[in-house]
Amino acid sequence: MDKKTKLKGFTLVELIVVMAIFGILMAAVMQVITPLNKISKRASIQEANAAAVDNVKSYLESSLRYSECVEVFVGGLTDNSGNPLMSYTPAELSKKYGIDTFNGAGKALTVEEAAIVNFLDNHYTNRAEPALDQSVKPLTGKVRMLKIDNNSGGKITESEYNFSAGYTYTDFLEEAKEINGVNYEIGDPNPIPSRVNASLTKKVSNNKPIINDVYYENYAFYIAPGYSKMETIGTSEKNADTPSDNKLKGFDFDDDTSDDYYAALEPVDKTAVNFSPDIFSLSIVTYRNDKDNDGEYTYRGTCDENDSEHYAAFQSPFALSNANMSLVNINSKFAADKWAVDCYGPVRYNGTNKDGDTFTPDTKVTIGDSENWAYNSISTLEAPKINANDRLFVHPEVAGADTDGCTYFIYTVPDLK
Repeated sequence: MDKKTKLKGFTLVELIVVMAIFGILMAAVMQVITPLNKISKRASIQEANAAAVDNVKSYLESSLRYSECVEVFVGGLTDNSGNPLMSYTPAELSKKYGIDTFNGAGKALTVEEAAIVNFLDNHYTNRAEPALDQSVKPLTGKVRMLKIDNNSGGKITESEYNFSAGYTYTDFLEEAKEINGVNYEIGDPNPIPSRVNASLTKKVSNNKPIINDVYYENYAFYIAPGYSKMETIGTSEKNADTPSDNKLKGFDFDDDTSDDYYAALEPVDKTAVNFSPDIFSLSIVTYRNDKDNDGEYTYRGTCDENDSEHYAAFQSPFALSNANMSLVNINSKFAADKWAVDCYGPVRYNGTNKDGDTFTPDTKVTIGDSENWAYNSISTLEAPKINANDRLFVHPEVAGADTDGCTYFIYTVPDLK
């Protein structure tokens, strides 16, 4: 007689107990996984930041570090007085920076080209090619513009041009006039020199990327001049009664969790963007590159301080590093002494003087019976930044509505000149 097998299953109580144990185990696992995810995200940010800093520092140390002259622009390109070049009309740019022959009209220039020409006029006006016969051929070489665009996730590009240095010349007055409170007669030399600007003879490269685009696939970078620190923004400062009173601007706080926090990038010295040949620093913040419907970065905004100062602000996760170096050539006494010795240029006249002698700027001017051109020391009236101490020049920062969110470095290095 076959025995019937009695099947036995889990009771309801046993199932409930198993499910409870499973739930406890899952909760415990999640408690471990969640911090690990946060650590992983922070580690990824730190890794991307370290890679970007290495790339930037490697490039700067191979080029900008050895520059002969550097001009720095923060927030926009300006003239020597700090006026944004974007405020110039095309005709004004042409008249001030586009004169490349003594008897010709100005040529059209972009704002970036005008800034480069101004740089060359500041440092290289009247500089001639070295020659035993005192050749008056203008100095030629290459000049670079490094552009950091924080509006495009901190992308860094470089343009390079061939250039020919400009020169100044003295006009002999065609009529009597008063200049700076002094009366001058016909044939007297005008105390204010006329200028032929440096010319950009060829664009060697245009907006060449310095950092590989792969770094921008998941992350964006904010690169600020100078040495900076991150200041955490407290909850009370973030949550104001009205949006207009919020210290933080440009963030959506609705989806915040207890783990989210904010910080502002503040320069260690708030009085100015300080660069020196000994300490030349860039602060690099790495953050997620998510954007909203308006194309604005959701993990980056601004921090208002005292209703007048504005700093870049970031939502976690982010990472900050500072790339520091010294400027070897500018800081070198040998280079400074050589710069002073080389600051001589040919004397050039234009017009007819009181003795009836007529000149053009390409007519040889001699002293006594010499067969060579007469040379004079180049003055700051001719080349405003010709002094050795001015080879590193930081333009006034462009802030507020006029800023373009970019930092620019225009420079030459000895083997490019």
